[in-house]
Amino acid sequence: MPVFIASSLILTTLIETQNPVLPLLNLDAVWMSAAAIAALFLLGGCLKRLSGAIWHDGFACACLWAWYGYWKPLFSEGSPQFSVFPVYFALLAAWMLFGFINRSPRFDWESQETFRYFETYLSRATPCTLAALVLVCLALPEHYLSFPLAMTFFVIRSAFQRCIEIIDRL
Repeated sequence: MPVFIASSLILTTLIETQNPVLPLLNLDAVWMSAAAIAALFLLGGCLKRLSGAIWHDGFACACLWAWYGYWKPLFSEGSPQFSVFPVYFALLAAWMLFGFINRSPRFDWESQETFRYFETYLSRATPCTLAALVLVCLALPEHYLSFPLAMTFFVIRSAFQRCIEIIDRL
């Protein structure tokens, strides 16, 4: 999720500096293109045409830009969610990347078995299912916590999936 982390930090920087590029993100063509790209990453990932690392990262980035572009005009100026959630997403993804994904080759046997247990326990909530939920929540700006919550579940589930993929290759 390094591209998603960078994308979240770039969006945060743009928001905090009130960059003149921000109004361009609110154009219908821009955020709709981002949503279409997210749908393409979802489709490519669910059809196994893209690796998990690529489609998870691409999907999350496209959703982030679509979220900002679509939701920002619907909320009052200076709404704190647009400066807080990108930082939260960057910290969450960095924690998952550096705390779990990058360390997964060094997990001991018990930790590997715990991840496999969680994988079977969470098998109904696949990354594809959660990604579809993120897209549905993207269309529900009146429920302002739905998108960040769905994105949180997606990032965590994606990290678990990546850890299992890395462990299984060992």
